[in-house]
Amino acid sequence: MFNNYREILSLPGALKFSLAGLVARMPIAVLSLGIVLFIQGVSGSYGMAGIVAAVFMVVQALAGPGIARMVDRLGQARVMVPIVVVHLIALALLIVSVYEEWPVVLLLIFAGIGGATVGSVGSLIRSRWSHTVTSPNQLQTAFSWESVADELLFVSGPVVATVLATAVWPPAGIILSMVSAAVGSTLLYIQKSTEPPPIERSTEAKGHVVSNPGIFAIIIVNVFLGVNFGAIDVIAVAFAEEQGVKSLAGLLLSALALGSLLCGALYGAKTWNTPSHHRFGVAVSLLAVTVSLMLLAQNMWSFGLLLFLVGSTIAPSLIGANTVVEQLAPPRRLTEAFAWLGTSLAFGVAFGSAIAGNIIDSADAKTAMLLPAGCAIVGAVLALSLLKRLNPSRSSHEARLRKDALRG
Repeated sequence: MFNNYREILSLPGALKFSLAGLVARMPIAVLSLGIVLFIQGVSGSYGMAGIVAAVFMVVQALAGPGIARMVDRLGQARVMVPIVVVHLIALALLIVSVYEEWPVVLLLIFAGIGGATVGSVGSLIRSRWSHTVTSPNQLQTAFSWESVADELLFVSGPVVATVLATAVWPPAGIILSMVSAAVGSTLLYIQKSTEPPPIERSTEAKGHVVSNPGIFAIIIVNVFLGVNFGAIDVIAVAFAEEQGVKSLAGLLLSALALGSLLCGALYGAKTWNTPSHHRFGVAVSLLAVTVSLMLLAQNMWSFGLLLFLVGSTIAPSLIGANTVVEQLAPPRRLTEAFAWLGTSLAFGVAFGSAIAGNIIDSADAKTAMLLPAGCAIVGAVLALSLLKRLNPSRSSHEARLRKDALRG
């Protein structure tokens, strides 16, 4: 059943860079939650925690495509090594600024610098896969494998970060992120054999990736999907606290990630014959249904089960988005195209966490669940209505070049 995974991991250097990337992108599973737990644990305010996390993620989203474009032109190690150093310094100053009660503006500045220097490790790894594999089926399996790897982090990361932050020391989640970023980056960027070569400026590399109608459509859908993820993180912490077991919030988020991990693994193990954009439409529709079911949660057990169901639709949605974008983007702009997916999700996550935090402060976690439910439905409606734009035969880079040639 899992021969597809064995095939791609046996490619030269594939397992090494994938495992290094797994460590390097641990922050995606613990950093935003670590910031929320740290700020809320020290200040007592979910609203403030959500705002700081939102600043971090908005700046991350704004900077991501620019960093990716530099990586495409100059190479991964040359760009990312100094960026990681700045990132670690900014997070250290963020922790100090909270404990020393420096002005809030400095706290937001350090959070912003930390966000601006995260980069998109997942985009870099997916670009390495695109450079390494030899067939479209291998690439789909590779994307599924990376989605499973992400969910492994989301299963373990929130539990560890929550326990450390609530039972050991409030900034422990952030420190865990810093250590993993430093170690993983060191292991990843010394691997030169699988690093995609820098590209020269060319006609193909000019213009904007988002000018492709299919890529732009997925970016818009991803913003609404991101609201779900950002809101659910904050809602899970608040729901657990309302139930009197805040330290178990990480288990709720792990249930979400476990559902995504299992379905992502099964998704990648199957060789699909249906078009990728159709699968994406089905996946986001199912996501809307399961997120809406969260409103039925009555206790930790029922909420955990419902989050598992939500998670079962997340990996197929994200794998579908990555597969469609890879089919639509210019080869010379692939890292940047993947980064736009991360950027759109980050924007949604930022707004979701900030808005959900303020709803919780003024009402409760159950009321805040209306936010992800509504945005998931909007995202599904948009995906289905824009499905034709996601068809590679209409919107791929090559298809658009052929159309331009015919017009000329």
